[in-house]
Amino acid sequence: PTKIIHAFNKNTTKHSSAKMKLVAPLGLWPFIACRLVVISWSAKLSDKDHSATWPVPAASLSLSMHELFANQSDSPNIMDVLARLPTGQVAMSMSESKRARKVAVCVSGHLRTFILPGVHSALAKHAVQVDGVSVDTYIVGHLGKYANTVSAFTGMGFQESHASALGNAQSPEVQSAIHYAGLNTKDTYISMGDCPALEAAWQADGIKGRGCKEFGSFLQIMWLDQCVRMVRTSGVAYDLIVRTRPDMGVFQPIDYNSLPLNQVSFMPKDDGRADYFFAIPMSLVTAWWDGIAEMYAGGEKQFPDFKIVGDGAGMYQTQLPAAIVRDPYKVECFRLMDYTLRSAC
Repeated sequence: PTKIIHAFNKNTTKHSSAKMKLVAPLGLWPFIACRLVVISWSAKLSDKDHSATWPVPAASLSLSMHELFANQSDSPNIMDVLARLPTGQVAMSMSESKRARKVAVCVSGHLRTFILPGVHSALAKHAVQVDGVSVDTYIVGHLGKYANTVSAFTGMGFQESHASALGNAQSPEVQSAIHYAGLNTKDTYISMGDCPALEAAWQADGIKGRGCKEFGSFLQIMWLDQCVRMVRTSGVAYDLIVRTRPDMGVFQPIDYNSLPLNQVSFMPKDDGRADYFFAIPMSLVTAWWDGIAEMYAGGEKQFPDFKIVGDGAGMYQTQLPAAIVRDPYKVECFRLMDYTLRSAC
């Protein structure tokens, strides 16, 4: 047998003098060593800052691994690491490996650049047709104040056909986008996005006791709630609901398996926290999302990006490869806080 000694990280635990010897057959050590390094590195992140991002860029991971190997005396003792890991997460990881996750992507908001081929096709490629998961798309799109503004959109670089299509839910451009084969679209609700349309949706779903307000933040949350309700009543048992806007450009595959199923995953942005792309575990839809919907239904007016994504154990900050596509020539890559992703964007 071979013996490997891992010492405590003196800055990580009070019991810095303790050491542990692990004994195993020689053939098992490559596997065990890899697992120990990953667990030790993850625990370091967890101890230092619960907002540490994951997944991290490859360059950052390589640096951390190099530093970890450079001084093995700084590696946490494996028993200390396991003691600090949440038991729910350990059990969840074991059960998750038995089946592929099921994800519902909720596309909610003004259609705008969604009808451009490169936007909805990129969503299909990088957020729906990804390995190791099963993904469906639900679309609650609206035209609203963008209807009948052909001159404004042609001035922004849209082709006239696309600009005209934004005023007609039945236009070939809108229909081909929302039913693009790679999106696996399960349900859609296309409207003008105003109070009459929202009240009609409420009536159809039996929602009572709410009054509509022609206010941006209110309409944003209520239409997203409409999409969440479509997912909940679909009859499909999803693990995650991913919220995105129609005008989001997803430029790299999303690793859904890296997102926790006991926390809401969100991404930071240049002026706070993004309300336009986040993931809600189904186990938290009632506990977290329903409270937000009721808060805005009750009169909350603050912009959602400064209100709905807070601090606490239920929130998980990460980096996601998505940016707003304002028009055919403008993508807001500058809002990405991860410089590797910003460069890729």
